[in-house]
Amino acid sequence: MADTTLKDFVREALARGESRDAVAAALLKAGWPEDQVKDALASFADIDFPLPVPRPRRYGGAREAFLYIVFFALLGMVAVQTGRLAFAFVDHVFADPLSRVLRSYQLPGLRWAIASLMVGYPIFLYLGWRLGAAYRKDPERRLSRIRVWLTYITLIFAALTLIGDLVAVVYNFLGGEVTARFISKALVVGLISGAILFTYTRDAERTAAGVDVPGRIIAAIASVAVLLLVLWAALRVDTPGAARARALDEQRLADLYAIARGVDCHRTYFGAVPASLEAMEAALSERAARQPVASGCGRDVPDDPLSESPYGYEALEGDRFRLCATFQRGWPDDDAAYTAAPKTNVGLYPNGRSRTLQRPAEPGETCFDLEAVDFEEETEEE
Repeated sequence: MADTTLKDFVREALARGESRDAVAAALLKAGWPEDQVKDALASFADIDFPLPVPRPRRYGGAREAFLYIVFFALLGMVAVQTGRLAFAFVDHVFADPLSRVLRSYQLPGLRWAIASLMVGYPIFLYLGWRLGAAYRKDPERRLSRIRVWLTYITLIFAALTLIGDLVAVVYNFLGGEVTARFISKALVVGLISGAILFTYTRDAERTAAGVDVPGRIIAAIASVAVLLLVLWAALRVDTPGAARARALDEQRLADLYAIARGVDCHRTYFGAVPASLEAMEAALSERAARQPVASGCGRDVPDDPLSESPYGYEALEGDRFRLCATFQRGWPDDDAAYTAAPKTNVGLYPNGRSRTLQRPAEPGETCFDLEAVDFEEETEEE
């Protein structure tokens, strides 16, 4: 990127009839960097005219703004999703019994990170290559205000993240809470933020029009790291078929909660558990048509989402009842402490009671023996 004083000198020298070689030799002898001399001379067209003719600046338009905004937005997305996968890997390596990781409720986050990187990272690399090629072809593009502003905004966030990371390390060290897992995560944040700071600080101040070798080395290392993290995470998540089976099982579990809620409604309004699900649905629908009922009491009884067959139901002695469902996959990889799926109806059940169904570890039919619970009448309208 040519200095303004340098460009003014080149313009004046060319206007007086000096040759380009003579102007370049004089500037190099005076100590000006060769790349800046070339940029300054390239600012004027090499044509036969009494006065130096400036070349048009091909930057600053809406198209360039679009490319830069998309590029830096993708940079942020890539940094965040890479950090997410790196954190999951650290949690896997340094497992903590107080923090269950890579369970079923975390798999959607890994899938989102994998999808984001598989789609976003190649586009990010392509835009970086395209913008870099444009810089080398026309060094004047480095004068773009859009590029400069977006670069420094990115650097601000990277610097603040790095500073915050260092503060967290010192704070936890003083509190005696520094562990290998925490240090590893802090190192991940530091590496990502530091790489962004180093690369784009150099790019903002760089004047050479040639290939940025250190930048390409960092890009290559980052690409390998992203590829390894994506491959590792892909081995941890379910296949599409298994993910669909898990989602169907989650829906079955939610349906059982809804049916249990209906049985509680029937017990509250009619004083006994229903003889069948059809009788419960008819009774609650008839009551809901006459007067307001509590939340969840007037809904249709759901069927199995795949087979569309009704769930198993049996009225037992007293207020007890049994619900059965055939699960397609189960939850074989869940920890024992996390196989319970509680649902709480705060404000409806006395003392905020919750109903808990134990997730089955194996596929097949599973039955749950439950007891109907009356909810407090004065909270029906909440």
